[in-house]
Amino acid sequence: MAAAELAAVAFGLAYVVLAIREHRLCWIAGGIGTAIYGYVFLDAGLPMQAALQIVYVALSAYGWLAWSRASAGARAVRTWPWPRHLAAAAAIGVATAISSPIAERYALAAAPVADSIGTWASLFATWLLARRVIDTWAWWIAIDAGLAALFARQGLWPTAALYLAYAVLAVAGWRQWRARRSA
Repeated sequence: MAAAELAAVAFGLAYVVLAIREHRLCWIAGGIGTAIYGYVFLDAGLPMQAALQIVYVALSAYGWLAWSRASAGARAVRTWPWPRHLAAAAAIGVATAISSPIAERYALAAAPVADSIGTWASLFATWLLARRVIDTWAWWIAIDAGLAALFARQGLWPTAALYLAYAVLAVAGWRQWRARRSA
């Protein structure tokens, strides 16, 4: 397990660094890392996170295609208005309210609420990243800090460290994308 987790960490770091630089290869690194994490999280008793990794592989393909468009409009970063973020947060809350009791009832998750919130919020933030919405980085700061605590609780120390690094890198990503938009 340790070797798989370490490989996933390496691909995860490559993904975020390349995403900050808006390099299309981030989606390849992300797809490989998430495929490995599917196994790691399932073994750690985090089925929602494991299932999320399968979706991430598909989102990696979407991101690869979305970032391949040659037009300048497709490459421009943008922001979203706050009402959209509030609606997204409400939808994440509803999805969590539905999925966490199911995971708890069937003893599928070691931490059903945290696993559910992390899963639904991560899906949304990844979609924002693929759409080049600057605000994705603010979402990732909060998500990654919370998931770092969850993974530490499950004894996934390299992954917890990775997610803390993700939170720091998300601050850098936010700054870089905002500067690029202002330029």
